[in-house]
Amino acid sequence: MFPPGWRERGWRRLGEGLDLLVIGGGITGAGILHDAALRGLAVGLVERGDFGCGTSSRSSKLIHGGLRYLRKMQLGITRTACRERDLLALSSPHLVWPVRFLYPSYENDATPGWQVDLGLAMYDHLTPVRHRHEKVDAQAAAALVPALARPGLEFGLLYDDALSDDARLVLAVVTAGVLAGGVAVSYAQVEGLLRGRDGEVAGALVRDLESGSTQEVRAHVVVNATGVWGDEVRAMAGATRSKLRPSRGSHLLFARHRLPLEVAVTALSPDDGRPVFSVPHPEGTLVGTTDLFHTGPLDDPRPSAEEAAYLLRFAQHVFPAARLRAQDVSGAFAGLRPVLSSHAETPSAASREEAVWEERGLVSTAGGKLTTFRATAEKVVDTVVKRLPEERQDRVGPPQTAVVALPWRAERAELAHGLKRLGVGDEVAQGLVRRLGALALPAAAADPERLRPVADGLDLCGAELVWHVRFGGVLHLEDLLLRRVRLGMWQPRLCMEIAPKLRPLLRRAAGWSVSRWNGEIRRLERAVANWLPPGVV
Repeated sequence: MFPPGWRERGWRRLGEGLDLLVIGGGITGAGILHDAALRGLAVGLVERGDFGCGTSSRSSKLIHGGLRYLRKMQLGITRTACRERDLLALSSPHLVWPVRFLYPSYENDATPGWQVDLGLAMYDHLTPVRHRHEKVDAQAAAALVPALARPGLEFGLLYDDALSDDARLVLAVVTAGVLAGGVAVSYAQVEGLLRGRDGEVAGALVRDLESGSTQEVRAHVVVNATGVWGDEVRAMAGATRSKLRPSRGSHLLFARHRLPLEVAVTALSPDDGRPVFSVPHPEGTLVGTTDLFHTGPLDDPRPSAEEAAYLLRFAQHVFPAARLRAQDVSGAFAGLRPVLSSHAETPSAASREEAVWEERGLVSTAGGKLTTFRATAEKVVDTVVKRLPEERQDRVGPPQTAVVALPWRAERAELAHGLKRLGVGDEVAQGLVRRLGALALPAAAADPERLRPVADGLDLCGAELVWHVRFGGVLHLEDLLLRRVRLGMWQPRLCMEIAPKLRPLLRRAAGWSVSRWNGEIRRLERAVANWLPPGVV
């Protein structure tokens, strides 16, 4: 939780000096904060926007090994990702949950089904937690997914992976780092790097984007965990050659009733034979992703009209019975992957293994993925410890994140039962549990008059919104409606319809003036526009 005054206290602590300053509040920076804090380091994190507002809230939401990496014989990243997937699902099931995938094999597929079957056999054995994929006949595959295309269907392959709400996962890891003794401040932008007497990086000049004030944050080690913005921070340290070549992954979103799935589906695109996912979530169905080298601005990437059309054609081809049209697309978004520069001709051919390197005292990391954030963080902190003064190295404990669950774990069924005793309806109870974990009960009990849905068909109540505003690290309306709850992502139009109606509730909870509220609405409109489907609707 982020209780009142958290940001002011964090800002003061940053000025007291640190062992480690982490730049970047996405999943990698959050993981480094948590790992370092558990080892006993004085660690702080600064993020120029909201926690997880960049790539880490725009992923495919999959915690998975990555079959495409296995296909290219990238065994290292696949093995690590499978191990991390199972570790997260076991230790933090309130944030990462299993999902069953169906791979339908058709006659004349670009990749024969028997090859996929063989790959899944390898996939099953890449972690100590054994999985077993299953082959089913065409009739059974069609029964699992009634909208699935039938002509040429030979058989189906079922296998296990996992899902998460990426923005909620980032916030949970940041919270874990703060609870372990670290400090994290959002809307704090690094404007330059400080140097020590030896000329090496020894901290940063940080501006509070809310107040406009600046302060020097001194640290023995500075880590650049800014993802696709990594070259910008490296340039502050004097680096002149780019190390990153961002790739863009775009996604389409559909309402559950327009593309209802009980299992996720991986199938091949009719355009180029690439595997594309269709994944059911409580809020809707996600279809993605593309994989293109990205040029242009790094902030607020948008799917191109061509990418949106590519994904829509895939969905129409694989699920003809759904009769999907452009008008059925409820939202669309793109994320940029921090892929390391290489000689790969396409992003899909490039390795997704993380790299950690040092330049003039600045430690940078890039190339990893959502699933492997914990392992990446452990590797980065190992590097950091070696750069600390010897007297500090002797006091650093061993890595612990592999055995520490993320905060607010709870048994979902028991928690939902407790919420029902408070008079919470089934759908709202499920939404509270999914987004708040063990905090759902105190959130509901603190505001029993606001437990009804804020709009028909939503699992979102006023009590939850107030809780996020008061204790969820929310500074702006977009933080609340795009990332603490994902209304702006899954239903951007509805989000903008509902937001003005929330004015009395949220103004009071946040203490915003009328002019501040009007500014927040304008800011939300600009942010939500990036989640509307371009060239589709």
